[in-house]
Amino acid sequence: MPDTIHIIVKSQVCSGCLSCVTTCSMANESYVSLAAARVRIELHPFTATNKIIICRQCAKAPCKDACPEEAITLQEDGVWIINYERCNGCLKCIDACPFNAIFWNQFAGRVIKCEMCAGSPQCVLACPTGALTLPVVKEQGL
Repeated sequence: MPDTIHIIVKSQVCSGCLSCVTTCSMANESYVSLAAARVRIELHPFTATNKIIICRQCAKAPCKDACPEEAITLQEDGVWIINYERCNGCLKCIDACPFNAIFWNQFAGRVIKCEMCAGSPQCVLACPTGALTLPVVKEQGL
């Protein structure tokens, strides 16, 4: 089984600008909608804090175990994806996610989660504060 990769989340520096949300929606669905984004921001205006909600690509993914159709699979690159040909829409994966990071897209009529934009997460590129980053991989010296 490959190691999973994930986006590093630093909610404490999130400004709540929603650049990640709108970029995610556009990159994955070709329209902007909060319901179509695979990353969500819980805005807390009175405390000036925000919570970033995104799939953490769990090593032992509870969403995979909850899926009766085995529609959630681990790719060779370490990213969990949803196979929509197998998904029956039971929503058990939503309930199983410990990070509440699998969502129902009401417009598409299906569950959605971060699938790392084929290795180039657009939310990370769009984040102006560095609240979303990728791990730095150190190369082995000779």
